[in-house]
This record gives sequence, structure tokens and C-alpha cells, in this order.
Amino acid sequence: MSGTALSPAAMRVVAWLGEVGGRWGLPETACRVHAMLYLAAKPMPATVFPEALGLDAEAVSAALDWLEAHRLVEASAAGWRTGVDPWALMLQTLETRRTHELEQARIVIDQWHRERHAEDPLVSRQAARLFDLVEDIAAIDAGTRGLSASTTRRLIGLGGRAARLFGTGIGTRGRR
Repeated sequence: MSGTALSPAAMRVVAWLGEVGGRWGLPETACRVHAMLYLAAKPMPATVFPEALGLDAEAVSAALDWLEAHRLVEASAAGWRTGVDPWALMLQTLETRRTHELEQARIVIDQWHRERHAEDPLVSRQAARLFDLVEDIAAIDAGTRGLSASTTRRLIGLGGRAARLFGTGIGTRGRR
């Protein structure tokens, strides 16, 4: 990698992270810009992204605005930069998604409770089961919010190592 250019292999990682972000409901372009900043691990001027990602300046500007609004990047004198701890970045992104999703779930659940009086009993039972799941997730979320990035990293890392030990990690499917 020279200057702010990334190798073709690194750009495939950038494209992959954009696709993954899109599947998670995040803006794909913002994920690609963020991936470039993360992999480079140094500030980059906004002028680098259009050519590297095949985007126009307006799309890059919108992506950087979104990333900045979600506290995933910040501007500096040397250009845009992001953190280098992937766990902290993941937790920050999940916090944004979690807040949005739980707010939306609360609105739907509250509307359901106000309007369900004439609902079919089977539909009511299924909806109640679904809403119980949402409430359970919200309770777990509330209980784990205080965990630091390093504690979360250790907990998930232990689970990941256990999964690899039992042969359930990436790349182990064809080896059994």
C-alpha cells in the first residue's frame, strides 16, 4: 500500500464490508468508505474515495456525513479518520442500530396493545410471543450496555474460540 491507496486484496475486503453492512441495513457506501479508513489506519482526504470506490463526490460526502453523524469517523487536519479497534467500532455501530430498532419496536408494540381488542386469538398469541422476544432482547441489552469493549471482546472471543475448538468456525464445514 502506498500513500492512501489500498491493494486489490484490501479493496476486496472493502467491497465485502460494504455488502455486509448493506445486509445489516447500513448504507453500503458509508460502510465502504469506513472500511477504507479502518484498513488504512490513518487519516485520508475525502478526495481519495471517489476514484478508489468508483463513486461521485456527492455520494462520498453523503457517506462521510452519515459516518460522522453516527460517530464512526471524525475530520482532522490530515483528513477523515476512524478508530482502529474493530470491537469498539462494531459496538458503536450496534449501539446505533439497537437504539433505532428498539425505538421502532416500542412504537409497533404500543400500537398493537392499543388496537388488538378484536384480533384473532391465534394472531394475538403469535404476536405476544414475538413481542416477548423483543422485550427479552431489550432486557438483555439493558443488562449488557455497561460492558466495555474489552470485556465484550473477551466474552465473544471465548465463545469464538470454543466454537472453533468444536469445529464450527468459518472454513470448517467441508472438513468433517
